[in-house]
Amino acid sequence: MTAPHDEDTAERLARAAARGALVDLRTGDAPARTVPADLLVDLLAGHRPVRLRAVKLRGARITGALDLEALEPPCPLLLADCRFDRPVVLDGCAAPAIRLPGCRLPGLTAAQARTTGDLDLTGLAATGPVVLDGARIGGRLALSGARLSNPDGTALSGAGLAVDDDLDCRDLEARGEIHLRGAAVGGTLHLDRARLAAPGADALAAARLTAGHDVFCRDLTADGEVRLPGARIGGRLDLSGARLSNPGGAALTADRLTVEDGVLAEALAAEGETRLPGACVRASLVLAGAHLSAPGGRALDAAGLAADGDVIATGGFTAQGETRLAGARVGGDLDLTGAALTGRLDAGGVTAGALILLPRRRPDGDVDLTGARVGTLDDDPATWADAIRLHGFAYDGFGPRAAAVGVPDRLRWLARDPGGYAPRLYEQLAAAYRRAGDERSARRVAAAEQRRRRTVLPPAGRLANGLLQVTVGHGYRTWLAAVWLAGLLLLGTWVFAEAHPHDVTRADPRGPAFNAFGYALDVLLPIIDLGQQKAWRARDAAQYWTWAFIAAGWVLTTAVVAGLTGVLKR
Repeated sequence: MTAPHDEDTAERLARAAARGALVDLRTGDAPARTVPADLLVDLLAGHRPVRLRAVKLRGARITGALDLEALEPPCPLLLADCRFDRPVVLDGCAAPAIRLPGCRLPGLTAAQARTTGDLDLTGLAATGPVVLDGARIGGRLALSGARLSNPDGTALSGAGLAVDDDLDCRDLEARGEIHLRGAAVGGTLHLDRARLAAPGADALAAARLTAGHDVFCRDLTADGEVRLPGARIGGRLDLSGARLSNPGGAALTADRLTVEDGVLAEALAAEGETRLPGACVRASLVLAGAHLSAPGGRALDAAGLAADGDVIATGGFTAQGETRLAGARVGGDLDLTGAALTGRLDAGGVTAGALILLPRRRPDGDVDLTGARVGTLDDDPATWADAIRLHGFAYDGFGPRAAAVGVPDRLRWLARDPGGYAPRLYEQLAAAYRRAGDERSARRVAAAEQRRRRTVLPPAGRLANGLLQVTVGHGYRTWLAAVWLAGLLLLGTWVFAEAHPHDVTRADPRGPAFNAFGYALDVLLPIIDLGQQKAWRARDAAQYWTWAFIAAGWVLTTAVVAGLTGVLKR
């Protein structure tokens, strides 16, 4: 039997609902503030002969189960600052709008629910799961300031949720996992200042999330993994000041993420791996001042990243662990100015308009640039890693700091490659100098390449290489041949002048008179004939000197030809 005060409450609610007026029960004794859930169900189900404009109730203690499953209330529902002793059931409910701001309840299920307007859960306090799987919200879904608690399971489940306007989770507190897999937000997703706690689990699982506009996670705090794999964001992803913690695992996973208007992660702090492999950013990725920590793992994994703008890791960016950018495609600059890299930097296969590798200090690990291709390289010897893998690294020129690096230092840079000697490294460096119009430096690099090459040749090759080096500088210093020739001519002139006439005698009575200089020149240069060697015959010691000068002449001639041929080929 219905209690008299229940009948009075029912009539009061019905009269107020007909006018759309608010029934405020925040004052009075407990019995006067108590509303059976069945009264609300009867009213919203149309069991009372009254035309409803809006059901509005504040400050009530609602007893029993408010079960609106599959109902289609004809008017908006507002239950503000109410307290429920049983979970609220809205599964399959279709209403113009549902608002439960400031309510306290043991749980809420609204799977497949539909509203043409807002679903307002602002300031909601739930000690059990809030389930919105497959719900369709025609307006805005508001969870700002809500406190959701289900530590051993899911605090908020919104798999397949569709929100036409914004999803507002600012200042949300959640103890337990938040699942938004496949959710579609037509407007902006707000997670600013949210505090999510699911240690060792998914603090936020939003695989394949789509947002029409921005996703704001500024000053977000998450204890557990934040997962955004395959998400598509029509505006900007802003993680500025966020603090993500998942020691021993991934703090942020966003592989294959697509962002149309850039990723801003200034002052982001992540304890655990940050994963962005295969992400596509239509504008810039900004990690300025971020602190990423994953000792023994990958502080940042952005392999295969595609960014149309810049990738900026400046302003005190810190990576404790490996930084992996392998295969990333950056339309603008890859800027690591002032970064602190305490682990390995893997930039193999990167393509970028410019690589600005000017970290705060020398990286603790090696730097891998294997197969990378950049327009401009800017670096400084003071911050070169001990090991730099350069095989296949291609660059068109140098930036301001790198352009000031001398050839000797740049050659030592090449020598830091643990792969050892590779001709292509020297050719690439020489080509960069030539493009800058510095032919002298290019020749010095080419000559150094030949000297380095000698170390990997067999003994006969090392001998030939050494002769080319000392005689013509491998074709890059052919003037050395003239120096050798002048020295040998002076020596030969003195030797043969002393040997005439006792060791150099006439062989042809009609030949020219003996000339020590001419005889030495005739002996040294096999390609000319001055008639001196035919008219005069050397014997004894002079004969040995003649043979030595002939051999020296052939060596010089061969070296000049070989050196010039090599230069022409190059």
